Amino acid sequence: MTWWCAATNRDWSWAWRPYPGVWIFVLAILAWYVWSLRSGSLLTAHGSPIAPRAPRLASFVVGLALLWSCLDWPLGALGAGYLLSIHTTQYVIITCVAIPLLVVGIPPELRSRGRVSRFMAGPAAGLLGYTGIMAVTHIPSVSDTLMATQVGSLVVDLAWITGALALWWPVLAPDGVVRISPPLRVGYLFLATIPPTIPAAFMVFADYPLYATYELAPRVAGIAAGSDQQSAGLIMKAGADPLLWIAMAIVFFRWQRAEDAAERQSRPLSPQETAS
Repeated sequence: MTWWCAATNRDWSWAWRPYPGVWIFVLAILAWYVWSLRSGSLLTAHGSPIAPRAPRLASFVVGLALLWSCLDWPLGALGAGYLLSIHTTQYVIITCVAIPLLVVGIPPELRSRGRVSRFMAGPAAGLLGYTGIMAVTHIPSVSDTLMATQVGSLVVDLAWITGALALWWPVLAPDGVVRISPPLRVGYLFLATIPPTIPAAFMVFADYPLYATYELAPRVAGIAAGSDQQSAGLIMKAGADPLLWIAMAIVFFRWQRAEDAAERQSRPLSPQETAS
């Protein structure tokens, strides 16, 4: 039974294929979210049930939909055993869009629970965890071995999700858990743009295909393995870096706005403001 996307060496077909393992995984995340919000043990400090605001709920739904689209047919199947460029696109969407949206969609009361959340809020743990997982899953021998089986492909996808959580948690951790200031978060995200440069450069400038899975796969739309690999390297940098830059800008401007608001509150009122 085919329950997760993996390399098959079959000719590509646009005929829809079911992957029930992906559906169960996505539904499990949704069930956890709903259960966590409704659980009587997860209440606010005032004893009322935790309820996400509309923007948070929308963020979680969009993030989960993007994660589903990356893991299921057709992107999941194409990326698992046909096109390295699609595989890299999955990585960029999961790491830089889907997971941060999911984290933002979780109410702060839930994000602040447990020792693990406090440990993950450290920049060293986040950057090392993200970099380590990114590096290992892009080693050709590791990738070729894992992508050949459904279990191995599942391990890669779960590793990417874990690495993305490690990357974004120090940036998105709520008050009481966060351990780095907004200026340091900007620097942290800038540092995160550096490690992917290495695998991206190898993919762009290699004289031959690095991954046997995609070199020997049946061609899709006549795309050569070499061109596919170069596209993958460009996507890893040109696709991911702008998304991290946007996150850096959001962190910076929110910090600047908070600083300006605090300064206005601490500034003594002028005689004209007092009179008014």
